[in-house]
Amino acid sequence: MSKLQDAIETEEEVDKLISSQSTDSDDGSEEETTHLEEDMRLRVDIENNGIRSKEENGHVMKRAKNGKSKADIIEEADLIIDRERKPNYWKRRRDACFLLLALVVASIVIAAINQSQHQKSPLTVSSVFPKELIGKNGAYSHSDFVSKKGISVPYWDDVIAKPLTKRIDVTLYNNDKLVIPHLGPCYLPEFQSDMNEIDWKNLMEEHRNLTSPSRLKYPDAVPTPSRLYDNQPNLANSCRPGFIIIGAGKCGTSSLYHYLVDHPRVLPAKEKQIHYFKYFTNRPMSWYLSHFPTSQSFLSNGALMTGEASPGYLPYPDVARRLQVYMKNNAGNGENQPVDMPKIITIVRNPLERSWSSYNYNYVRPTVSKMKNRYYISRKNKKSIHSKDLTNMTDAEIVDKYFFSFEQMVKAELELLKECLKPGGDGEMGAKKLYGTKRWAKPLFASRDNEKGVPLVTLDESCYGEPISSDVPRKQWKELVEKYPEKWINVPNLHLVQSIVGRSLYTLPLEWWYALYPKEDLYLVCNEDLKYRPSQTMSEVSDFLGLPTFDFSDVVSEGMYNVGENTGYDTASEWDKTDKKTHFDEIPISAKLREEYLSFVKPYSERLFEIAGKRCDW
Repeated sequence: MSKLQDAIETEEEVDKLISSQSTDSDDGSEEETTHLEEDMRLRVDIENNGIRSKEENGHVMKRAKNGKSKADIIEEADLIIDRERKPNYWKRRRDACFLLLALVVASIVIAAINQSQHQKSPLTVSSVFPKELIGKNGAYSHSDFVSKKGISVPYWDDVIAKPLTKRIDVTLYNNDKLVIPHLGPCYLPEFQSDMNEIDWKNLMEEHRNLTSPSRLKYPDAVPTPSRLYDNQPNLANSCRPGFIIIGAGKCGTSSLYHYLVDHPRVLPAKEKQIHYFKYFTNRPMSWYLSHFPTSQSFLSNGALMTGEASPGYLPYPDVARRLQVYMKNNAGNGENQPVDMPKIITIVRNPLERSWSSYNYNYVRPTVSKMKNRYYISRKNKKSIHSKDLTNMTDAEIVDKYFFSFEQMVKAELELLKECLKPGGDGEMGAKKLYGTKRWAKPLFASRDNEKGVPLVTLDESCYGEPISSDVPRKQWKELVEKYPEKWINVPNLHLVQSIVGRSLYTLPLEWWYALYPKEDLYLVCNEDLKYRPSQTMSEVSDFLGLPTFDFSDVVSEGMYNVGENTGYDTASEWDKTDKKTHFDEIPISAKLREEYLSFVKPYSERLFEIAGKRCDW
């Protein structure tokens, strides 16, 4: 009855209407009266759920009841309701349109006012080089920003072009284009209208010689709106990397990174491997830059650059392009403003030694560790292995019983790669399928076709394929699994285990990087040079980056990082305790397969030396 009570004043009034109409009708039977009551109540109920008030529904029913039959009442009520509803319906639509139009006009007016304010009253900040940071007691000198060989440090061109003591006012809006205030690679702290307002003397004292990641200050990783940066993801008080080591894995990236960040003008990232441009691209640039020191930490330490080392960048062409675009568009100096890019460094190693190192590091060691420390689930139709079953077995015995040998893995992959990398094979055709329609990649393919050069290929993405079954995670191991069913191959780090040979063909991914970047921004380091001539090699890397001269002798004397049994990116092994088994002549592979391997990789190594303009000692 609640809906009916909403339609007219009271339930009694409804009863009166029904009683009155029942008396006037042709048939006063109880059944007919009951039907009339249901129809009238339904009619009032329906209309009340529409647009009518209770007074209006009562008015309609009263007008329709005088001397009419039930059918006539319902029909006339429908006509009255339809006639009176239409004006209200169109009135509401008209009012809604007027309201929408008013909102649109208001938005346009507000936008025009904001634009006018930007153009008439541009917000300016001073990027004068803080005077306390310069000179005898400061963190910088005038000669810091260009090396003796005339190479400038990335991002410092604006400082080099002007005297350090000259005030430079940066307009945040120049012709309505955002200009982000910065000093070198660092964005100014937010709400800081003048860099000289910061107590640099105290900061220099506080940060002096505090260069370890655990003691440096890093920005908040949460992207918050910024007044200074026009609601862009907040880059305030963060710094951009001046170098990125892109690989190759198991070639010495950890040692190269640690030696480099021990230069007194280079600060470390929060962690060595960030892999932002491969695995975390859904996060904002502010998240990436939060891994590098704050502007205040950076400048008060007298730093010239910071950087990272992520070996997962090298194998993927889309990462090469993404790094380029993201740094330009999301970490530039503003709209249509010139911007530097990080220098790209690659370290390579004797291919066979790298393959052997990867076999142990990515296949054997992590899998043996898991088998010994927890219950290891077997494949279908095979006996499970419990950790207690391995208690009395040495690691060598476990490997011999449950793992494919290095020779078996190399032979299986070589067969796959020879087929994939032949002219017109999956490597070449897969590259065109993946990137042939990309606007940025079309000129690269066209250039190769016009010059009749070697084709660009995608190795990791095109050669190894998808799992065949739960027992056979890659097609290259199908025959091995069928012949040796007790062996284990479906292991963690599958993308690294599948390519213990392929990732030693350094030129295949690097050709993409050299096609996209200026050659002067790319540098190749030979692992053998770093190992046997470490101080000289690091001085050459430092010169490439434009850093001041520094003697790396004490730095490299700590040993090599993440080698042998001392795994861990930050773990160093003394030089006389490095793993001697990685020496070329001691790698467990037959003479025949060794010759096949070396013959296969040689032309790719020669292509590498040609594009890099440098030859390694292998």
